[in-house]
Amino acid sequence: MRISRSLLLQDRRSRGGWMKSTQARGFRARGLTLIEAAMSMMSVGAVMTVVVTSAADVRGNSQIAQCRDNQAQISMAGAIHAMTDPDELSLPKHALFGTQPGTMNEAEWGGKAGRGEPQVETNPYTSKWGTAAGRGPATRGLNQVLFGDVFTDYQDEPGKNNINWLRDIRLELDVYRCPEDYGYAGHHFSAWRDSGLSSYDHYGNSYTASAQWIGVPGGGCTLSSNTSLLRPLSTVPNAEETLFILENAGRFAWRKNFGSDDCSFLSGGPLADDVEFAMKGWHGPEQTYQAAFVDGHVDSVYINGHQIPQPRLRSYPSGDYQTWHCVIIRSGDVPFGSRWQVDTLPADPYPTGIPCFGSEAAFATTP
Repeated sequence: MRISRSLLLQDRRSRGGWMKSTQARGFRARGLTLIEAAMSMMSVGAVMTVVVTSAADVRGNSQIAQCRDNQAQISMAGAIHAMTDPDELSLPKHALFGTQPGTMNEAEWGGKAGRGEPQVETNPYTSKWGTAAGRGPATRGLNQVLFGDVFTDYQDEPGKNNINWLRDIRLELDVYRCPEDYGYAGHHFSAWRDSGLSSYDHYGNSYTASAQWIGVPGGGCTLSSNTSLLRPLSTVPNAEETLFILENAGRFAWRKNFGSDDCSFLSGGPLADDVEFAMKGWHGPEQTYQAAFVDGHVDSVYINGHQIPQPRLRSYPSGDYQTWHCVIIRSGDVPFGSRWQVDTLPADPYPTGIPCFGSEAAFATTP
């Protein structure tokens, strides 16, 4: 091991120099040789490395545990909501869903006011995910289950110096904040990437619902739910493998990256043309995410979208139900983590009565 210059100078000052052989012999007689001292330092360094590594592992495990605890609490709140909801929905439908483009109920079922995607210049008070746009904490239905009726909808009452809107942005609703939520992890939502915000601050929520709808393209198209979102909880089979909510880092991890073909609109992030681009989870290996399942348990899942494309199936359902158009809907061979499915097969798609919106091609196909 190389001895640092400062240690050599310190030893020289304390002993009047160690270069002479007689002094070196005296040093050996009194204690350690330099080599022995170096070996001791190496041993101490090795121990400290283990201690630091262990501390990092403990912190990482603690953060994962907290994220999973959050998801477990949200799952329990969802089950409570389903028991009292006339439609037995585990995640309450946001009032804007189906009436305003871009409102897909993936994040706005719970949380605070977000400040991403301002609708007026760069003013965060006008955020698409905030109180001014009708997505404040009072409008996010699961908040009432978790916290009671404590929020007021200030959409039309910003208050002096926007104090009401600011208060909604600054809320600390930790059950919706993943402790490792460092923000954008890679997909096609450039607004989140460009904001530099965590998911919690951008959307008001670190977690996202598992959402996928199907419908028949054409005039009068309405959507049916083929996931746990917007369908009665009791109609979800395979509850122990069906995804309920996911850390938002994996929001579109099941979307395949087909680069330049007609799935490119689903191919994500700053490396949209790179077929090997993979989304990163907030807690560990690429393509591994913390998720809550419909039965309430929480575990890590491995979702292998955004990789070299696999054979593509154009209609849904297919013979093996593994892939829907540009989307992977079930796990294949799982290298680590739990098996999972986004869809709710073999149950029939559940009609939502919501008209097709946005880009029909993204969500609509002949069942």
